[in-house]
Amino acid sequence: MTTRQAVVRDSQSKIKPLDRSALRVNQTFIITFLVIGFLFNAPIFVVFVAAVMAIGTAWPQAALFQRLYRDVLRPRKIVQPDVHDEDPAPHRFAQGMGAGVLIIALIGFLLGALAVGWALSIVVIVLAAVNLFFGFCAGCFVFFQLQRFGVIAK
Repeated sequence: MTTRQAVVRDSQSKIKPLDRSALRVNQTFIITFLVIGFLFNAPIFVVFVAAVMAIGTAWPQAALFQRLYRDVLRPRKIVQPDVHDEDPAPHRFAQGMGAGVLIIALIGFLLGALAVGWALSIVVIVLAAVNLFFGFCAGCFVFFQLQRFGVIAK
């Protein structure tokens, strides 16, 4: 890290090293478990993913899928780090948004509206896949728009 990067990081406390590989592994697990749940009509997978996402949003150190990356995949060099200096808040917001959509899906399942539950789960699958394969984070976009309109402080 150069001196300039250190000064920028210190003067903008929101900017931190963020490993995008951890985010991609997280998205891969989200997609995988939700697709398995859909294929086997097993909402328990939605429960699991919603819990992992909600806990990871509230307590980032406990984010299970990202911990698998940090504790298993990266040390064994199965996945290489891709570290960038950026604010992790938009990514946490996006994950929280996904968790919220899955919680609404779970309410649909509980009320017997399976089509609604699976439709919302598919929305999460598609948005995670768009982020994974094309690098566009819809939740991050929403975060930045809310910041732009003053709903979220900069």
